[in-house]
Amino acid sequence: MLPNYMTMTVALAALPLVACGGDNDQDFYDSTASSALGSATNEATCATCHAMDDAKGYSGSSFKNIAYLENYKGGGADLLGAVNACVTGWMGGTALTADSEGFIAIEAFMQSISDPAVTTPNPLMPEVLADEAAYEAAYAGGDATAGEAAYGTYCGSCHDTALPVGPGFSPAIAGIAVRTAGRIAQKVRTSGPPPSGMNDASDSTPGPMPFFEMSDLSADDLKNIIAYVKSKG
Repeated sequence: MLPNYMTMTVALAALPLVACGGDNDQDFYDSTASSALGSATNEATCATCHAMDDAKGYSGSSFKNIAYLENYKGGGADLLGAVNACVTGWMGGTALTADSEGFIAIEAFMQSISDPAVTTPNPLMPEVLADEAAYEAAYAGGDATAGEAAYGTYCGSCHDTALPVGPGFSPAIAGIAVRTAGRIAQKVRTSGPPPSGMNDASDSTPGPMPFFEMSDLSADDLKNIIAYVKSKG
C-alpha cells in the first residue's frame, strides 16, 4: 500500500487541469503577452497606460485596488468589458472571453495587487471646456523649462518613441508642436473612448489617446508641458 502522501500525489496528478493565476500573470500586463492581445502591429501593453502601484504619469487607472470594483468605465462595464474596451478600442485586438487565457491572467494579476474591500469605482471626469479657444485661454503661457521633466514623466514614453498602438502610432513631439496650445490641451483632457466627454468634429489631431483627468495631471503641469512641446516646433 502506498503511504498517504504518495496516494495524495497520485490522486492530485489525476485531476483535470484548471486555469488559474500563475507566475506568468504579470506577462499579460507588461510584456509581449500583453501587446499580443492587440493587432499585429501593436506594441502597447496594459502597462503603457496603467500603473501597478501609485506611480504618477499614467492616463489610465492603476491596476492596484481595481479588481473588485462594482463597475468600470463610468458604470457601463464589468471587468471583462473594461478590459475589452482597451483590447479592442486601443490595442486593435479581438475581444477576450471570460475563459480566455489573457483575461484570466489579467484578472488574477489585478486581484493579486487589490484589496477586496475596495469596491467603489472612481467616476470618469474629463475636463470639458466650451471649445478650443477656452482651452487656449486656460493652458497657454506655460514655462517650457519646467515642462521638460513633466513631459518626460507623462508623455515621453509614447511620443518620443512613436509607439505603435493598435493599427496606428503615437505622433512624435515635432508633429504635435504645430498644433495650437488649445488643441493640444483639448486632446489631452478629452480625447479617446469611452467616454471622452467631447466629440469635436473639428479635431484634426491624428487618432485618439487616453485622456488625463485633473487628478492625474495638474493644470500647471499640463500648461508647462504644452509650452515645452510648442518650443520643439
